Amino acid sequence: MKAILALLIVLAPLTALHAADFDITKFGATPNDVSDDTLAIRAALEACGKAGGGTVFVPKGVFIVSRQKSETPILSIPAKTTVRGTGTESTLKFDAKVNQSNFWRMLGSIEDCSDITIRELHLDGSNTHAAYIKGQTPEQSHGIFFYRRGGRIERVTVEDCLIENFTGDCVAFSQGCRNFTIRNVTVRNFIRQGIQMGGGKGDGGHLVTNCRDLEHTIKPGGSTIHVEHAEGGKGFRIEKNVCRANLLAGGGAEDLIVRDNDVIGRIEGNSIKNGLFENNRLTGIGKRALMQFGYADGLVIRGNTIRSTDEATGIYVWGTSRYNPAPSKRVLIENNTLDLPGLPISLNGVNGGTVRANKVTGSQAQEPVKVSRATEVDVMQ
Repeated sequence: MKAILALLIVLAPLTALHAADFDITKFGATPNDVSDDTLAIRAALEACGKAGGGTVFVPKGVFIVSRQKSETPILSIPAKTTVRGTGTESTLKFDAKVNQSNFWRMLGSIEDCSDITIRELHLDGSNTHAAYIKGQTPEQSHGIFFYRRGGRIERVTVEDCLIENFTGDCVAFSQGCRNFTIRNVTVRNFIRQGIQMGGGKGDGGHLVTNCRDLEHTIKPGGSTIHVEHAEGGKGFRIEKNVCRANLLAGGGAEDLIVRDNDVIGRIEGNSIKNGLFENNRLTGIGKRALMQFGYADGLVIRGNTIRSTDEATGIYVWGTSRYNPAPSKRVLIENNTLDLPGLPISLNGVNGGTVRANKVTGSQAQEPVKVSRATEVDVMQ
């Protein structure tokens, strides 16, 4: 009798774990055909939610997702739920009708929720637009979408996913979102942004790391990683990513760290409070400033390597414009390596700053640092 009880005790956790697995094919989803699998996947998610959480499993194959009415997102993930596949062979794909309308958001939530994981999936937005055309391209159709104004969505992880072919953002999260981790996510062929984040007061605590975009077959309209509309949001970390389509980080974010990224294009941000841009490797393209920051308050640009064959300014910090009288303040630019034919460093409209110990090669400018409309700026090259 004791042996039987011991066996039951051992098997009980395994039985509970099995009961919390929800395979979408058990709810009627069928892979690799033209049938719409939306309602079946939704049924699996709802069953998981009613069970108090668990794992919704997407097996190998292509499963079609389409907008039924006005859902945003179409597939809403309940709290304490993991949605996982087996890798790139587990595909959720928009119906081709997505190219004819707007506001298709595949997977996420707009309700209060927490402890959600999305992993080992391939999300395909079925985009057929080659580039952004105003009034024609449905720019609000996203892959992963979390947004909760006036509420909270907390502790969300997206990892080991391939997300591509969306006319909007591959990944988007903003108001009400806290403590998100986006790790080892590959994006490609986005019309708007690859990974887009924002938020307001109390939001933030996000980490985007080891993400990348593959070579595109369309013209991206935005950047690989983007922070905007983040006034009051704190604690954004962008580390060890590879960006082929710029890295734009600012939008009023506080305590922003951008570190150890490889960028082909530009790094830019406005209205940053206490920002650190450190040890990034940037290969600049075009004649616009390659690292550019406006209206910053507390900005450290340290240890970056910036290379370009175009005649562009390397680092440009500015403020006090006709749109906003505030200068950039408390700026430190040090120990950067700049190899480019254009002006290495320019400060325009800065109140309080230090420029020191930067290494400059290849520049045709008369002086490595240009300072204008500035006060209390020390240059010690």
